[in-house]
Amino acid sequence: MDTWAIWMIAGVILLILELLSMSFFMLWIGVAAILAGVVAVFVPIAWVQWLVFAILTLILLLATRPLARSIHGSVTQPSNVDAMIGKRALVIEAIDPRKNMGRVRVGSDEWRARAEQAIPVDVWVEVISVEGTTLTVRPATEAEALAEAQEQDNT
Repeated sequence: MDTWAIWMIAGVILLILELLSMSFFMLWIGVAAILAGVVAVFVPIAWVQWLVFAILTLILLLATRPLARSIHGSVTQPSNVDAMIGKRALVIEAIDPRKNMGRVRVGSDEWRARAEQAIPVDVWVEVISVEGTTLTVRPATEAEALAEAQEQDNT
């Protein structure tokens, strides 16, 4: 099989992979492979083809990175336990920092909790970090606690 055909097939495969991933990454590598295939028709020297492929890939990726970011956006959505940070929780078992005991309810889930100060039952707290299955919390301000309590009453 001719070298130019291998470049073209690789480019088409990369374009198909781009259609599946929608990342704007494989697209430019595929385009560079197709253009390297065009060069292979005229210049049968392998290192020239690889050099053209590498340079085109770098230029296309760097030149289109701002476009890809504007289309995909750079905001990431926190997932799983990362989404817990900043949420409000209700203390259902008093938090005692000396005994390292306490439990809170976030939504419908119960978690072990710790804090720098003792916090009694039925106090609203804010999650400030997650370590394994334990939440580190601090008391919520009165306005936040009142809003959270009203929201819980409405559900």
